Amino acid sequence: MHFLSPIGLLALAGLIVPLIIHLWNVKQGKTIKIGSIALLGESSRASSKSFKINDWLLLLLRCLLLALLALLLARPYLKKIISGKSKNGWILADKATFQQVFNSNKKTIDSLLKKGYEIHDFNLGFTPLNLKDTTDNQAKKTNSLSYNALLSAANHFVPAGTNVYLFADRRLSHFGNELPIINYQLKYIALTETDTISSWIAEYAGKKYEAKSNPSNTAYQTLNSGDEAPINIAIHQTSGTADGKYLIAALKAIGNFTKRKIVINPASGKIDIGFWLSSDAVATNFKSSIAPSGALFQYENGKIIAEPSFINLDGRHIKLSKRTVPINGAKKIWTDGFGNAILASEKVNNLTIFHFYSRFNPQWNELVWDGVFVKAMMPIVIRAENSADFGFEDNPADQRRLSDGQKNAFQSNRAESAIRTTQNEALGTLFWIAALLIFVTERILSFRKKPNYVKS
Repeated sequence: MHFLSPIGLLALAGLIVPLIIHLWNVKQGKTIKIGSIALLGESSRASSKSFKINDWLLLLLRCLLLALLALLLARPYLKKIISGKSKNGWILADKATFQQVFNSNKKTIDSLLKKGYEIHDFNLGFTPLNLKDTTDNQAKKTNSLSYNALLSAANHFVPAGTNVYLFADRRLSHFGNELPIINYQLKYIALTETDTISSWIAEYAGKKYEAKSNPSNTAYQTLNSGDEAPINIAIHQTSGTADGKYLIAALKAIGNFTKRKIVINPASGKIDIGFWLSSDAVATNFKSSIAPSGALFQYENGKIIAEPSFINLDGRHIKLSKRTVPINGAKKIWTDGFGNAILASEKVNNLTIFHFYSRFNPQWNELVWDGVFVKAMMPIVIRAENSADFGFEDNPADQRRLSDGQKNAFQSNRAESAIRTTQNEALGTLFWIAALLIFVTERILSFRKKPNYVKS
């Protein structure tokens, strides 16, 4: 037996109350004078008490009643081991497209239904469906969550270890950056889709791009090659470190992707962005070389905290080993697992200052090894509206799909999908019934007890 509020067991100290009452509940005797000795005078009064329990049954019932009330305050429950694997498996399909799913997979679904599988809507709540829903032409698209979110939410509805057949398309736009951890056995049945090509126009930092998308990739091509001014970037790093090397690789990738010319450490002229990758204070001449409306990205000094955490970036968790303590109230851009700022920004006059509380160093974090590094640096290097989403936008015309290898990656984690699991069963009702029966019994016994009278 377990307790949700063990502090309630302190009420067991109340058991001493009925014990004290029973020990001190001694009736005073009566003095009866007899005629033959009435003239002898009175001797000094003497009295004695015997601390003896006269009614063990009543004491036991009252103590037991108080003990039950104390246990009720502690909210008892029983942890039962149950079979985690459901007797019947699940079939997941979006109700809005269930008719098409059933028509194209009739043989498979009929076979699963004969085995006792249950059909559930692949939407939040996972409401049960039946074959009559295949004729419901009024069903509307209700799936507003990503497949990753729905598969994670299903952990709270599907018994652990259950076989689940998911009938859904493979459009990449339905998934997030990381595959979910599931505790059931998932078999992904991809819906038949025709290979299509779509295109749309995207605008970014004054340039227009034509996006062409097919099931395998999406590519952007510049429509207006232009005459944009190059982006001048200065990098200062501590001697003997390789931090700048990682940054330069990211800058080159950004330049190739956006078709913008990026000049690193120009010989003359004002710079647009300055990267101060050193623990030393920012040099005055370095800061003054930045254009008035430019940006300064600087390493922040302070107490170094060495604790395992992660950088929460674009839905991903990048391993973080060391950071410095934030010392100002700048706006948080990147945070760690505890909500502490890793990158923050503020405007001083017209200069945008980015405060970085870590380093571009694998000993501090694994950011420079992650593909999200380039995407994370893009809005810092090319500061434009909606820059954070460019090239990674969730466009409805995006035709990219999961590969077969990615689809098979949705296998459940064996450590998470244990065949046996536990379930909590509250015992409060049973304890209340027992307390009521004991209280009634105690009252009956108490009223039936007759006092003894001495007759003379």
